[in-house]
Formats: sequence, structure tokens, C-alpha cells
Amino acid sequence: MPAWFPVVAAVIVPGSGYVLLSRPMRGLVMLFWMFIFGYITLQLSSSHVSLIGRFSGGIAVWAISVLEVYRITHKKTSL
Repeated sequence: MPAWFPVVAAVIVPGSGYVLLSRPMRGLVMLFWMFIFGYITLQLSSSHVSLIGRFSGGIAVWAISVLEVYRITHKKTSL
């Protein structure tokens, strides 16, 4: 598997990069927090906020997970 594949998979399907790196529980945990923070920001934002703004908590966790998958992949390939 190419080194870039888990990162691209994590961008397309949240949590899948962890599964490809043999860390499925970490993927489920991050998916759980994406849903929780997305729901919280959805409930706390007003109706005139954009869709991205309403789900910004979940989007932030997703971005962090993509960066972490990149870091883990980079660490594995540099060894």
C-alpha cells in the first residue's frame, strides 16, 4: 500500500485512515467525537450560521484526525 493512501482515505471517509493503519479503535473514537462535537455546535449555533459553521466542531475533529493519520504514516515510513 502506498504511504499516501491512508491519508487520502482519511480525507474521503473519516476514520478509515486509522483502520488502514491497524488502529480501528482509534478511528471509532475519533468518529464518536466528530459526531458529538458536530451535534454540540449544531445545537448551539443559530439558524443564520452557514452549514460549515453549524458543524464546525465535527469538522475540526476530522481535520485533526487527518493530520494525525499523516503523522502516523510519516513515522511508519521514515523508520
